[in-house]
Amino acid sequence: MEKQNLYIFNFSVFLLKTVIIVAVAGFSFSFAFEKSIIFNSQISGASKVNRILTKTIVDEVPIFGSSRADGSYVPSIIFEKKSHNYGISGGQANIWLFFLEQELKKEKNTPILINFDLGGFNYSDGDIGNYIPNWNDTKDILVEDGEFYFNVPFIKYFGKYESYFKLFINEKFNLTKITDNGGSFEKNKLTKYNFDKLVEKRKNTVSSFTKNNRLLSKFNQLINTTNRTIILVVSPYHSSYFNKFKNINEVDNYLSNLSKKNNIKVIDLRNFIKNDSLFLNTSHLNYDGAVKFSQKLKEELKASKIEL
Repeated sequence: MEKQNLYIFNFSVFLLKTVIIVAVAGFSFSFAFEKSIIFNSQISGASKVNRILTKTIVDEVPIFGSSRADGSYVPSIIFEKKSHNYGISGGQANIWLFFLEQELKKEKNTPILINFDLGGFNYSDGDIGNYIPNWNDTKDILVEDGEFYFNVPFIKYFGKYESYFKLFINEKFNLTKITDNGGSFEKNKLTKYNFDKLVEKRKNTVSSFTKNNRLLSKFNQLINTTNRTIILVVSPYHSSYFNKFKNINEVDNYLSNLSKKNNIKVIDLRNFIKNDSLFLNTSHLNYDGAVKFSQKLKEELKASKIEL
């Protein structure tokens, strides 16, 4: 009986040691992967989320928004001071409001630039992988519930390792993108035939401006509790985008009323780009379009005498 108890005891000790070793190895691997791959890619959404949460760069001008921010604003062209593009592909107002809230917690006085999508105030998270490394700080703002294991080292990135690694490689070698202080710009251009197909599809697509009350209230709360200048910019759309836009007048009225606030500046360049070859699709620019738009935006900011 004593030998059996000793055997059970030794097995329990072995099992405990194994669990500890696996846990330490998993934690170590996760930490190394985050530091070397996820957070070492400035275009990774996860890196942008981590940056806004953990870093305060007092002279940095942040740029917030969706993929239209990510692929349209070239920071090194627009701003003479430090700037970073925090645009999150697939993210809508719930995401850029999170970034704005974190930014306003910092002791800074630089202006804040937000790309304003004409679709208005909607919920959309984008890739859930953007938030896993900082899950406890982001889960409450998301539509998606996530998984129970998102706090478990190593396991939490199951199914996401490849996407993180692809972003890292693409940035380091610029295979299809050009990167600039967080911004990621598409080098490739569509043929006229393929772009014309997108235009025809867009002409038959109904679009509208929507205002989710909860998100709108959050925005009003944030802008009313700061003296920092907030610049809302409408970046260019292809003309076909407006073919079946139901309530464009509501967008115009909203932006007009917003611009009356002392710390809000609205710059509307929705119709600035006319050349089809500068678009990636009917609502996004390619790199050449982003350069032209960024140069124009810089001129507009100087003309507005906004202190950068």
